[in-house]
Amino acid sequence: MQFRSDQLPQVPGPPGDPLRISSGRSGDSVTIDLSGEPDLASTEELDRAIRDCEETEIGSIVIDLSNVSFIDSSGLSTLLAARKRMGGRLHFLPSRHEAVTRLLDLTRTTEILD
Repeated sequence: MQFRSDQLPQVPGPPGDPLRISSGRSGDSVTIDLSGEPDLASTEELDRAIRDCEETEIGSIVIDLSNVSFIDSSGLSTLLAARKRMGGRLHFLPSRHEAVTRLLDLTRTTEILD
């Protein structure tokens, strides 16, 4: 008996790296360093970290995506909502990973998260 590839059972891949969040202040700016994979399970934690900084007198917040290896639609939505709330106070450092840059290109959000 032969199977076509679309008939084979789907086996989930290994779980990705969980999201890790750290932050540091320098003068009137806070940098939120993200690494791993922002996804549905970590969206609330990511949103809380950003909102905690928003509620301070900090002049600008930089979200460093350089070590983010994957982001799903819920993680992207969280970042876009924060950008909309904060306007010019929120800045992003781009990811170095192709999966993230591809998603941003496909969703035409590269310029928004620039």
